[in-house]
Amino acid sequence: MMLNIERAMKPLVVLALVVFVASSFGLASKHAFSVSFWPANGLLAGLIVRRPELDRLSGWVGVAIGFIATDVLFGRSLSLAACFAGANILGALTATTLLLRLDGRDLQLRRVHSVVRILGCLLPASLAGAMGGALLVRLQFGGSAAQTLLTWSASDLVNYLIIVPAMLSLCTQPGDHVSQSAGVARTGRRRMWPAGALAASCIAAVVFDGPGSIMFPMPALMLCALTYRTSTTAIITALLGAGWLNAVGLGLVDIGQNMSVPAMVISIRLAIASLVLVPLTISGAMAVREDLLNKLRIAADHDGLTGLLNRRAFEQRMEDRLRVAPAHRPGYALLWLDVDHFKSINDEHGHLAGDLVLQGFATIARASCARGDLVGRMGGEEFALLIAIDDASAAAVAAERLLNAFAEHGTVWNGTTIRATVSIGACHLIHVPEDLRQLFLLLDEALYRAKRQGRNRIVWSSGRFEAEAPAQRLLKIA
Repeated sequence: MMLNIERAMKPLVVLALVVFVASSFGLASKHAFSVSFWPANGLLAGLIVRRPELDRLSGWVGVAIGFIATDVLFGRSLSLAACFAGANILGALTATTLLLRLDGRDLQLRRVHSVVRILGCLLPASLAGAMGGALLVRLQFGGSAAQTLLTWSASDLVNYLIIVPAMLSLCTQPGDHVSQSAGVARTGRRRMWPAGALAASCIAAVVFDGPGSIMFPMPALMLCALTYRTSTTAIITALLGAGWLNAVGLGLVDIGQNMSVPAMVISIRLAIASLVLVPLTISGAMAVREDLLNKLRIAADHDGLTGLLNRRAFEQRMEDRLRVAPAHRPGYALLWLDVDHFKSINDEHGHLAGDLVLQGFATIARASCARGDLVGRMGGEEFALLIAIDDASAAAVAAERLLNAFAEHGTVWNGTTIRATVSIGACHLIHVPEDLRQLFLLLDEALYRAKRQGRNRIVWSSGRFEAEAPAQRLLKIA
């Protein structure tokens, strides 16, 4: 019982506080005609989409309490505050319902038309809230319903576009791959100058204010979209959009606006909406491009059957590890493995059974490695492992554990358990040779010795770079 009450109270309290703080900020920025910036509805929709457990009746009761409490605090009557709360809730509820129906990749701006789909959810939400507001203005104040519908919907739309994408782009779940736009790999000054260019363009817009100055930041925004993560771009556009709304609405920047003229209010808000939409669209497209490139890199670097690194990728990454300065490089156990009598398995049980045996070995090999170790399929039934391990005795134990794990593993095929073993050529690297081809040759020789001496065993290489390796010994596994 107490648990159910706690679950119901949490959404109520959380959403009431969020709405109260956001609405207070919005009403504090109020100018002659309307509010400059109204983040409450966008924050509400974004928060519920990020935390769907808040989408409960008690949560929406908290939303109503937050809206009403803010309006009463700022001098509205309780009945009028309740009417305004109803209009805002109608818009936010519409936005939340539609956004929750989108694919998760759209919510993170990970698809080509994600921004368009999000916009398709926010337009009806803006109109829904505007219709409630128009009815309120007509009945309570005798104002123009059509004029209110236009100004309210334009206001809601730009506020949603400023807040919602920034919140949604941050809703990556643990384990999700967060791609970056093409320039994210850049570091230092090369990554800072797009933000600097944006700051300079904003200063220029203030100094040389006028009807066109509102678009001064657009080139720099596009550059930011090409350089930074989607989430970073969304935050930048949110800050810029909110800044412009307040600066123009409060008259801090003079672009010839008259905020008492509804048509001019609508025009300015739609211009700011465009300022936000363009970089978000570009950033989303860049994120999709990078996702595709990452998939291609993965496909190029990994074996299709086992999912392990292929030979080229394994050797390249191994060389990168081994070429690190000795002061920062650990010792390594390098293992060359070959599945014993694999041709016989294929001949007796078929190639599909052989594929299962290889996949089983890949699973065991991955489980035997720590994060950061390398496992690769070198071709056919040949595999390789690079395990970071400083102690030579520990390297011997790790190799023997892998040997035994695979010998004990059985692959079930058509009711028959197939058991296979591996032969291993190994070395413990303390001193890396200049010519890695010599290292590979020595490992191949150790592997062939293991096969000639009966298979299902480990032979440690006796190269001179192995002065501190497992004593140039042969570990025979019965």
